[in-house]
Amino acid sequence: MSMPSTKTILFNAAASLVAILAVVGVVRTWLVPSTMQPCSERHSTSMVFPLERDGVVLTATDIQARTGGRDAGLIENVDVIRLKRGPVPIAMSVELPKGSAAPTSSVVPKGGLSLPWQPRTLKDKSTVCLSYQILLPSDFDFNLGGALPGVFGGVEQSNDRFLVQLGWRQGGAIGATNHVTLDGKKWKQQAEAEGYTIPRGRWVKIDQEVILNEPDLENGVLRVWLDGALAIDKADIAYRVKPDIALAGVAADVFYNGEDVSGRAPADAKVMLSPFEIRWP
Repeated sequence: MSMPSTKTILFNAAASLVAILAVVGVVRTWLVPSTMQPCSERHSTSMVFPLERDGVVLTATDIQARTGGRDAGLIENVDVIRLKRGPVPIAMSVELPKGSAAPTSSVVPKGGLSLPWQPRTLKDKSTVCLSYQILLPSDFDFNLGGALPGVFGGVEQSNDRFLVQLGWRQGGAIGATNHVTLDGKKWKQQAEAEGYTIPRGRWVKIDQEVILNEPDLENGVLRVWLDGALAIDKADIAYRVKPDIALAGVAADVFYNGEDVSGRAPADAKVMLSPFEIRWP
């Protein structure tokens, strides 16, 4: 039997080294957290949803007038207040009455908030970063889950749209669901943050980055940070199929998800939200 040549030995050694390095790379991905900066630290151009004008705190009625009355629950469940201490001087206080679900549902009482914010400047953008801070009560009951503010897009004068909705899950884990409507058909993609839960009893900063996919390709990006830690990092999201589906704005939603009795607000609760900020490259 002939001995392997020096060239064969070197080739096999190189192949083995490549395989070992690939395994090391995977293990590092598992063990070493990503150091990618939150999108709020990488995108310099910004716009803030205003909660005051000329030093005067806006009322829920003021906000409703600015958004064209397309809200649900704003007048009934939202107060804008000055904070004695906190990360921002002014915040929204959102009521979630016991037994409530989404304010757009048939459930009574009507709980929480659903408010679209559509800055015109987003229309020609393919990337957006949504940032805000949230304070859940220390005894907040996550129950079966609920909705948090997210990003949406679509086509004007059409039902073709997407909504990438952040939310809390049972037990407090954070996740996101990309809801897509196209030509009357609906589907969704889930993105869960393993090992990350939303703290209660203190302010938490949430950053959400959306980068639109190329039409017909599942290469859209979704990233979510909790207090600067990258909790969700997905690069296979299909936000759109048609090229004219564009970023449109922020879905300022806060409510319990349950249409069924078991998923509704189990007790009266109050959630605090800082002003929303969007950024783009």
